[in-house]
Amino acid sequence: MMSKLMRKRRNNEGFTLIELMIVVAIIGVLAAIAIPAFLNYVKRSKTSEAPANLKALFTGAATYYTSEQTAQALIARGAATANNTRCTVLGASTPTTPSDQKHTLQWTGTAAWINSFRDLNWQVSDPIYYQYTIVSTPTGAAAGACGDGTAIGGQVYTFQATGDLDGDTQTSLFELAAGVDDGNALYRNAALFTQNVLE
Repeated sequence: MMSKLMRKRRNNEGFTLIELMIVVAIIGVLAAIAIPAFLNYVKRSKTSEAPANLKALFTGAATYYTSEQTAQALIARGAATANNTRCTVLGASTPTTPSDQKHTLQWTGTAAWINSFRDLNWQVSDPIYYQYTIVSTPTGAAAGACGDGTAIGGQVYTFQATGDLDGDTQTSLFELAAGVDDGNALYRNAALFTQNVLE
């Protein structure tokens, strides 16, 4: 009778050390696979900001390029320069350093970069990870002027988003080029140029 009780107690003692070590090893392997995948997933979710903002910059630039820009002061009747189209903005960059922390742009003051982005109707109020740049390269007129004479297919803008999502000083780049089509309107590349997307 006593030996049966002893056997029962031994059978109900729980896990052995080897069984526990096997479970810990399995959890370790799963963590080694899952944690880097999760970190990459988080970084990829952060990158969605850049394509959306670059497309918004292009949309603003296309609208600005084809709309008539009227001078602020009264122009003499019959003057040829009363209204202008094919206008571009000056190149500019947001005054932020790419990092792994979000930053908020301050849209107050008279800084030149504010005017360029506002003319393109781009003024984000949400915190952002990337630094945004407008590279303005019209060939028929100075950047920031109207009457651009860039040849059909010629490049007028490059919109860039530069990021450093992991804070290691190596940067990523998203770039969208825009040029003039045969209807004197802006068109863009179908796809973005990207470099080191998860940096």
